[in-house]
This record gives sequence, structure tokens and C-alpha cells, in this order.
Amino acid sequence: MIKILNRGFISVKPKTLFYKEAEKELQEKLMHIAEPEATIYLIEEDFWDNESVLKKNYKKILECEKRQLSPSKKLELTEIKVDCLNDFFTFSFGNLVVDNEQNGISITKDDLLD
Repeated sequence: MIKILNRGFISVKPKTLFYKEAEKELQEKLMHIAEPEATIYLIEEDFWDNESVLKKNYKKILECEKRQLSPSKKLELTEIKVDCLNDFFTFSFGNLVVDNEQNGISITKDDLLD
């Protein structure tokens, strides 16, 4: 039996420009993945406007994306603002999340915070 969750999602894939900006700040070369995996951020189920839901969640998304690149160094990347996010990331949105696992969703510790 599948379970439909009462959540929507934002799928986020970093673009090359995101890596290049991080490299400038870190002053080191980062590994560029030709086709990076998307990170899925669960959001409220019923949303009508992609732009407004992105504006509402962009700070959390950006913080997580920065931590994934450099867990040990706090990236600032102050040039990335809500109005230019599409230069740095590819977004897709949806409102159907299906849980195929029988155990349900559990919360895990954010290892990047340590």
C-alpha cells in the first residue's frame, strides 16, 4: 500500500555558477558534478504560486545547499539573493508526495550541524 503525504515539494539542483561562487569564497577548487542530484524540500501541500513559496523558503534552502558544499566552513555567498536564485539553481515544484516505504517517515539528525 502506498501512502500519499500531505506535502508539496521543491526540487533544487545547483548550477555551475553556484559552485563557482563558492570556490571564490573558499579560495579552493570544488568538485563539479556534471549532473548534480536534486535535494527535495517538503513544503505545504496546497500552494498556488511557485515564486511566493520559493520566496518563503529560500533562506532555509540556501543554508542547506551551502552546508552541503562546505559543512566545515560557513559559506556566506552574499551575492545570492532571492531575485537571482534561478541563476544559481534549477527548481521544480510539485504537490504530490508518495511514501512507498512501510515504516513511514522518520526524522534523522542533521550531521552537517556538528
